[in-house]
Amino acid sequence: MAKKILEVKNLKKYFPLQTNFFGKTQSWVRAVDDVSIYIEEGKTLGIVGESGCGKTTLGRTILRLHEPTDGKIFFEGEDITHISKKELRKLRPQMQIIFQDPFSSLSPRMPVGEIIGEAVRFHKIVPKEEHKDYIFDVIRKCGLQTHYYERYPHEFSGGQRQRICIARALALNPRLVICDEPVSALDVSIQAQIINLLKDLQKDFGFSYMFISHDLSVVEHISDNVGVMYLGSVVESGPKEKIFANPMHPYTKALFSAVPVPDPNVKMNRIILKGDIPSPAHPPKGCKFHTRCKECMDICKEITPFFNEYEPGHFCACHLYAQNHQAINNYMILKEYLKGYFATPEKIEQIKALSDRKLVSYDSLAVKLFIIGDNVEMYIKGKGKDIIDFNKKYSPAEDAEEGNEEIANIRAEIVGERKLSRVPIKFTIDDENKLHAAKELIDLLMNANGFSKSANGEVTCTFTSSDDNERRSGSVMSIKPLIVDFELKARKEAKEAAEALKNKKD
Repeated sequence: MAKKILEVKNLKKYFPLQTNFFGKTQSWVRAVDDVSIYIEEGKTLGIVGESGCGKTTLGRTILRLHEPTDGKIFFEGEDITHISKKELRKLRPQMQIIFQDPFSSLSPRMPVGEIIGEAVRFHKIVPKEEHKDYIFDVIRKCGLQTHYYERYPHEFSGGQRQRICIARALALNPRLVICDEPVSALDVSIQAQIINLLKDLQKDFGFSYMFISHDLSVVEHISDNVGVMYLGSVVESGPKEKIFANPMHPYTKALFSAVPVPDPNVKMNRIILKGDIPSPAHPPKGCKFHTRCKECMDICKEITPFFNEYEPGHFCACHLYAQNHQAINNYMILKEYLKGYFATPEKIEQIKALSDRKLVSYDSLAVKLFIIGDNVEMYIKGKGKDIIDFNKKYSPAEDAEEGNEEIANIRAEIVGERKLSRVPIKFTIDDENKLHAAKELIDLLMNANGFSKSANGEVTCTFTSSDDNERRSGSVMSIKPLIVDFELKARKEAKEAAEALKNKKD
């Protein structure tokens, strides 16, 4: 593998959407959501996807034109995610961008020579006496005439303007160039000229490109590797040959089925996606594509698939293929373990003793399971006193004295403790020992809430997708004794019978 000139790990860019009365952000637009990619030196990475999926924002965030919300950006092995503006300014000549619109990205008040040469002069790329000759040389390399030097942008065609944009970016001798749909506004013949120009310049000077486009034929022609984006996330990536010959993700297959084949005898098996792309402000829980996927399964609505490698260099995030991930295995084991609880006799008697008002407002017990990174987070309501013995059993201090490292740091946490009411008890599972401890904690807290696997009081038990906007991978189990509904019905019937008897007497 060639040297990586750019590597992005778990990059996120969220834009604030709504704030409350005190100015705190309540909701976000998740324009780029947990993206990991890399670009090899002298190679081209093509980024494809529907309009609005976050391709341009990804490119701008990599260049720090937008400040990242989270994640890491490495340029030539150096972490540039949080470097100062002064340090970033020194790196600017090595990282350039060709903007999408050649009409609005050029200043109408500056001649071509000044547009191309302004940054060259600022960064002192060449001595002052060589400045004009250097700009002439750049202009010629980009297929323009040297007498264009003193002309203004409005005097050029679309293709010529795009060449000026390319010349402006390449004049600084960059190592990496973000090409943001550089040919989308041009006709086909001009597109071919610009693409060939970029390839020739890459061959001559060793530039690395990130080529953003929604034209798959152009991406196939220019790219070495391809990443497919959907709703702010990369769903599939790999070498161009593998992606086009063997697309794995249903969204990638749908995209490629739309590419026309120049053969009237070939019948196209077009995959039509239903509905519009969801809002990045309120993305679906679990897999973001499940609302439009014909092969959607129940697990797709709950758990975000991991971005796994299925053949050398070919990555995909889809539940159609084996996930082979410990977090998902632990999640499924705990979800199955939560089934089979019933209301205890004591719980049933407590419910029968409730007043009408409290009975009407009776809430189900909710058990929440979330997959966060490589861990499973579990939340069950309880009181601080319910977990004292549990935490003593797995006390880090005692374990350290006994030298038992396997069960060290196993501890349940109280989230927002209150003296009288029950609050969420949080427990994180990341290995086999904590999985066994989680089952013990479930039994402990379920018993404290009046549920047991050895009881026989009937309950309704339902699982729904995550109810947390930040924790979108997971589910919520709600368990409620049936006696609540029976008691409400019985009291209502008794009340109606009493009113009927009263009216009959009157």
